[in-house]
Amino acid sequence: MIGPTPEDRARMTVRVLEQAIRESRNDSGLRMSSGRPGMSLKQWQDVAEIEIANAIRDAENEIYRNRKLGNRIAMTVAACLVTIGFFGVAVSWGRVDRAIAAAAGLAAGIGLFLAAAEMPIRLSWRKRKARKRAERFENIRDLDKQIKRMEKFLEDRKKSLKDRMDDEIKPKR
Repeated sequence: MIGPTPEDRARMTVRVLEQAIRESRNDSGLRMSSGRPGMSLKQWQDVAEIEIANAIRDAENEIYRNRKLGNRIAMTVAACLVTIGFFGVAVSWGRVDRAIAAAAGLAAGIGLFLAAAEMPIRLSWRKRKARKRAERFENIRDLDKQIKRMEKFLEDRKKSLKDRMDDEIKPKR
């Protein structure tokens, strides 16, 4: 898995937009023309445009980094193979000492091994990051559910306390 999936990116964008809407709904400083707290459609569109552009930009950067990695690995493999071939031919013609050719071949072989090992190492690293990201999303979902339950509980508690106060304040006949 390379970077966040499109679904992850969409979830992140929706969460940011949801947070912007919730914060502006609770923020008494942001008032619509009607005087009610909230976010106007234009403000919401601006926030949505910025967040979607950021998600697209992140995806394009990920593609660019992957392309760069592929080019670097291809160039490293090509350079190592050319080095091994060059010194192999030089040894067969008797133009280079075998010890020098062996050292160059060993260095090129190590370079080839490292270039070949880079992809599985990166893949396992990215899988680990993806698992952590999925766990964080799950924790966020759980936290959101807990917050919603707490809000409902507090609203119910507020209503019951208000009813109790109203009952105690009312004059008894």
